[in-house]
Formats: sequence, structure tokens, C-alpha cells
Amino acid sequence: MSETPAAPAVAKRTRARMLALQALCAFDVQGDAFAAALGEFLNDPVNFVDLGWRGRCEPEVVSLAREFAEGAWAHHAQCDALISRHVTDWSLERLQPVDRNIIRLGLYELLEMPGTPPAVVINEAVELARIFGGTDSPAFVNGVLDGLRREILAASAPPASTGRETDATG
Repeated sequence: MSETPAAPAVAKRTRARMLALQALCAFDVQGDAFAAALGEFLNDPVNFVDLGWRGRCEPEVVSLAREFAEGAWAHHAQCDALISRHVTDWSLERLQPVDRNIIRLGLYELLEMPGTPPAVVINEAVELARIFGGTDSPAFVNGVLDGLRREILAASAPPASTGRETDATG
């Protein structure tokens, strides 16, 4: 009689994103005042149970979740301006809070954490949308973040050569 192997553990960065998403949703409701409670929130075992985890969360997961949450919230005005250009049929306030904060988190990573490949960032955001969002959330999050990725890529590309440039002597 063989035993079914246990499901693989969720990666630390994924757990950090999940915890950071919860914190971003709290920031979204409470504003900057939530910053004072962030540390306690990230270490509260009730949040781990809400995510289906047992026991304590590793310090590195909590630390990364703090980095994600604080960074995404610190840049939320910049992120919101960019997001607004890609959700033309909706105001940012009308988006589902979970979708809005998943996109903020993903966009923060695309802009400020270039060590993570964009495809990984978008895939992780889509997975968060599958877990926490509505039926249409994964496709919506994917479309918005992919559009933002393309915009960021285009903005960082060197200008195209016109073939008319001359050097200083010519």
C-alpha cells in the first residue's frame, strides 16, 4: 500500500506575496495609518491560518512580505497612475480591491525588483488572482500586467537609430 506524497510546500516568495497582498488590502482600507500595525499584522498567526498555513511563518518570508507591502504601498500613487492607463473602462476605485492590489504588487515588482523575471512576476500575480480573486480576475490581472510590462519595456529601450546621426566632427 503506497502513501500519497504530501503536496509540495509553497515557495517562500509566493508566501511572501500572499501575505503582502493581505497587508496591501489593509493599507488600501486604512491608508498610511496601517504602517504602524504592519509588523504585528505580518506576524499574526491568524493571517497564516487564513492562508491555510500552520504554525509560525519563517522570518525571511515575513521580511520579504514587509518589503513587498511597504514598497508597493510607498509606490501606490505612481503605480495607480500607470494602472489607470491600462484599465480605461474602469476607474481604479471601481476595480475589485483584491485585483487592484495584486496588480499594484506585481507592478511594484516589475518596476523596483528587476532581479525577478517579468514572466515570473506576472505568473505569480495570476496565481494570486486565481486564489483570491473572482472568476475573471486571472485573465484581467494577466492582461493589465502584460500591458504594463510592455510599456515598461518600451520606455527602457534605447531610442531607435535614424541613420542620420553624425559624430562631433561631421
